[in-house]
Amino acid sequence: MPAAALSYWAEVVAPVEAPGGFVLDQGLRVPFAGPGGPLWGGVAGELALRQRTFPGDSTSAWAGGLHLAAGPFRGYLVHNDHHRSSTEPFRLVHYSAWSPGAWAGGVQWLGRWSGLVQFVEAVPLRRQAGPLLVGQLAGPAPWPRLTWVGYGTTQLRHHFYVLDGALDLSPGARLRWGGAWQQGLEVAALAGPVAFASVAEGAAFARLEASRGRHRYWLALHGTSPGFRSLVADDYPFLRGRAAMEGRWQFRPQTSRLLSVYGHVAEPLDGRYAPSREVEVRYSAAPRRQWAWHLGGAWRWREGEGTILGWEAGLRDPARRLDLSVEMEAGGAGVRWRPRVQWRAPDWHLRVAADTGLAGWRLQWVHTGHPLWELTVVYKQRWDPAGGLPVRDWLYLRVARRLPDRGQVWLRWGDHDQGRLDVGWAWPAEVAVGIDLAL
Repeated sequence: MPAAALSYWAEVVAPVEAPGGFVLDQGLRVPFAGPGGPLWGGVAGELALRQRTFPGDSTSAWAGGLHLAAGPFRGYLVHNDHHRSSTEPFRLVHYSAWSPGAWAGGVQWLGRWSGLVQFVEAVPLRRQAGPLLVGQLAGPAPWPRLTWVGYGTTQLRHHFYVLDGALDLSPGARLRWGGAWQQGLEVAALAGPVAFASVAEGAAFARLEASRGRHRYWLALHGTSPGFRSLVADDYPFLRGRAAMEGRWQFRPQTSRLLSVYGHVAEPLDGRYAPSREVEVRYSAAPRRQWAWHLGGAWRWREGEGTILGWEAGLRDPARRLDLSVEMEAGGAGVRWRPRVQWRAPDWHLRVAADTGLAGWRLQWVHTGHPLWELTVVYKQRWDPAGGLPVRDWLYLRVARRLPDRGQVWLRWGDHDQGRLDVGWAWPAEVAVGIDLAL
């Protein structure tokens, strides 16, 4: 499509088991740009609108967003749509933690001194929804950056204070660090008189990154108290309730070869967690116009779970079309195999993967060689290792017709699983037809 074209898209989705309950999903994207003053510079942005209509019960829901950029200024306002994730190293706020129907907005100033304020009307906080506020201030390097995150309901209030920064120790060495403190109140018990318990948790890390000649390495120390937790995050980059040291050393004996060694040691900070150890070694060779390969091994141990040994191997042809790899883990519940095969051709590519731990396999085939048509097929199976349940099948099919310089129309069966074998098994079967046009 043209880069600055107004575009409209729509899709009608109908469940296979209930043909009368179709949904109309449509949206409009309007990019714009205009002159600005000497302080702001040129103004650019986009207005996006989306509506979902449910004819079966005569209801509809709309979402919209306005995004602006003018010189060092950035701003956005959305309704019934995702807000923005935080950028501090502890990942306290993620866009997926949002409540339908809520408003969200933020403003940001980028410069020698930079700042950000973001407000979300409602985010899911256990059994209730409540507001979220994020503030951030950063000075010129090497000044640290200060971030504050707060949210709450009638049953809890959490506040996070984060200080992080980076320091160049030499031309080849850089130190990154960060500390976070969590305070707040939570309802101690749902039955009986309402009583609140205080929350006081912390987390910290320091990471040294360096390179010299053919060597590159990093070393990190981090620790997190057991109860440190943000209810508006999707994951956490460090181990909770443990103090750990981890690092990686990489060495290139030749330009096309790499030796990588990784180690991780973690000790619990209380009785809820167990100590663990991990070591990984990997060697790879990727010379130009020759076969590329890699080989590696891993040793993992955790108290109460025993030792897990693993290895991996891979091969790629000189034209970089065929890619083979296999991973194996032995220990715990048994042996787990994860083979993968990928073939890239000028007009199509194929991916096949299996996982004995999930007892299933997945195939994806995409054909893009025709100037007007594109086809995507995903098929996968899962089975019960004990043999008590029948084999389950899963299918995704999408046929798209390109409209040169205008967009495309498509017909699909099912919804894409984003390349994951463990996703989509509980989704109901559906058929959909859609269009995306530049106007």
